[in-house]
Amino acid sequence: MRVILLTGDRQTAQSYSDAAEQTGILRLCVMKNMAQVLERLFRDPFDALLSDDPCVLHTQIRKCPVHWPVHTFLLIDRPTEGLRMPQALTFCFSKDSDPKDVLLRIARFPKGRTLCRDTETTISRFLQQTGVPVSLYGFTYLQISLRILLSLDNMLAVHSIRDIYALLSMLTGVSTYELEHAVRHAIDAAWMRADTAMLDKLFGYTVRSDRGAPSNAAFLFRAADHIRMTGGNVI
Repeated sequence: MRVILLTGDRQTAQSYSDAAEQTGILRLCVMKNMAQVLERLFRDPFDALLSDDPCVLHTQIRKCPVHWPVHTFLLIDRPTEGLRMPQALTFCFSKDSDPKDVLLRIARFPKGRTLCRDTETTISRFLQQTGVPVSLYGFTYLQISLRILLSLDNMLAVHSIRDIYALLSMLTGVSTYELEHAVRHAIDAAWMRADTAMLDKLFGYTVRSDRGAPSNAAFLFRAADHIRMTGGNVI
């Protein structure tokens, strides 16, 4: 896999360059600014972009006639106020993570654009089939959460639903309380719209007797497991 590292921090650039050289798991090209990235992408396609600047995903660069990488990864070290969730984001890592571990996990992502797009389609189709209204904010938060869970080799790496909320809060500027409420509303709406027999069969014992729907965590982890095992088609 060929990856561009976009960072203005010399220490980050050096540590990731050393990690790439030591492990040999991917080819890393370090660049300091977006102008260098665009100039390189005009000539040569890359599989992924790794950056420590979230604002890179909210520029107009996607309108440029370049071979934009299939995957975009972020290195984040603190919450970013007012940042809207970028649809281009594949995954994000903590800036404190071991560079070798980050590069290894990036190398496990598929290179093909079709595989990436198919995952997006599968998640969206699954949520719509289970009755989650597309118009709700919770639909988008569920989409993003499932993308994160499906990108992990082992879902046990996410210790609790709070890990997901914390990550979404960093990227959206929305409080964890608001995120939890939006997801809860979306799941409850699904149980009012869809075939409850189908939902009960799909989510089984996770359905709560007091509310008729599973908890946010139960819905997300069961949905991710179902999509991973069956491709997400519930109808």
